[in-house]
Amino acid sequence: MPALFFLYEFMIRVMPAVIEGPLQHQLKVSAGDIGLSMSFYYYAYGPMQVVVGILLDRFGAKFPLAFAAIVCAIGAVAFAMANSLMGLGAGRFLMGFGSAFAYVGAVYVATIWFPGRRIALISGLTVTLGMLGAITAESTLEYLVDQTSWQNIMYGFALVGVVLAVMQLVLVPRRPTWFMEHVHESQDPGESGRAHPGVLRCIKEVLTNRQTLLLGLVTGLVYLPIGSFAALWGFRYLNTVLGIPVSKTGSVVSFIFVGLAVGGPCLGWLSDHLNRRAMFFRILIGLGVVATTVLLLIQPGHDPPQLQDGSWNSFTLSYWPLLLTLLCIGMVVSVLVLAFPMAMDQNPCYARGTALTFVNLTQMVFAGIGQWLVGFFLDLEEHGVQDPTYSPEDFRTAFLLLPVTMLVAFTLSFFLRDPKPIHGID
Repeated sequence: MPALFFLYEFMIRVMPAVIEGPLQHQLKVSAGDIGLSMSFYYYAYGPMQVVVGILLDRFGAKFPLAFAAIVCAIGAVAFAMANSLMGLGAGRFLMGFGSAFAYVGAVYVATIWFPGRRIALISGLTVTLGMLGAITAESTLEYLVDQTSWQNIMYGFALVGVVLAVMQLVLVPRRPTWFMEHVHESQDPGESGRAHPGVLRCIKEVLTNRQTLLLGLVTGLVYLPIGSFAALWGFRYLNTVLGIPVSKTGSVVSFIFVGLAVGGPCLGWLSDHLNRRAMFFRILIGLGVVATTVLLLIQPGHDPPQLQDGSWNSFTLSYWPLLLTLLCIGMVVSVLVLAFPMAMDQNPCYARGTALTFVNLTQMVFAGIGQWLVGFFLDLEEHGVQDPTYSPEDFRTAFLLLPVTMLVAFTLSFFLRDPKPIHGID
């Protein structure tokens, strides 16, 4: 049930990619303004990770996840009713606030009910379910918006959020007694009589762990292709730079999520089987440097395919280098499923939730900054003109952000070390 909430959360996360163009023209604002208002999702999601970890460590997943689904529903209604950038930002903020519980809550439940040696695989399978939400959103929501309106779609998301809240209350189990006993045993001698270590103790444990800090920085940089390209600006990049029709951009961008959906569980299984994590970061992030560079170098075809007949086969044959590149980028980003078991192994049992949410926090903060930076660079090229028309060169320049940050992440990955499980549950 927590994994189903993650699927829902990912659909509302990527929804702006479908509507950012119409919103910019409707409100007569710049790309930077749209990027900033949409990034409020991440500015709520990121900082809330610390709170989410504490709540999960103290109360389990049942009630926090139900509360989170209700907040997502309220945010969807606020977004649908908004007629200004401030209103849109407020709606996105509430959706980010509630969504902050989804993935970490699912992984946290998995750490309790599944063997520790299978956590990376379970994390990957959860990501796959979320990617199905993203693929569905980007390939079908554009059609639904054309048939009705984006406001009606958001009201539908609100209704689904309420249903999910009820399902979390009914179906998510409480933490078992044996798990709580293990938490007490993981404390220092003399502290076992306490119900749970203090909040500051959990935060201090995570923030003083250099490997966890480095892991958060690396994963934040690697997540940028999802946060800035797939979740917002990718539709217009493909249409403006490569001349791909708007009706096809959603399906093309979804290849990133296909790569992530396939790579997540496969990489999780392989990592669990070999009992290695850090090695995969170096290999895949190195591949990410190449893939993001190739993405910027791909040129539009001299004779674009005729798509009036709706032939997807002819389109695939004409743009297979692009589709393979996006698929590769998705598989690169799938390395993030290993970050969560690494963070857990780096920290004591009582701080697992806090460690998980810290890693997720860095990803979301970097995603929010990335969305704004791309819009900022686009406006910089157009000298702040209101409602401008961006050129292919403007987009290529703005998205130099991806290979540069991937190169930084690749360099830092050589300092990551495979941790020995600390008070793990096998």
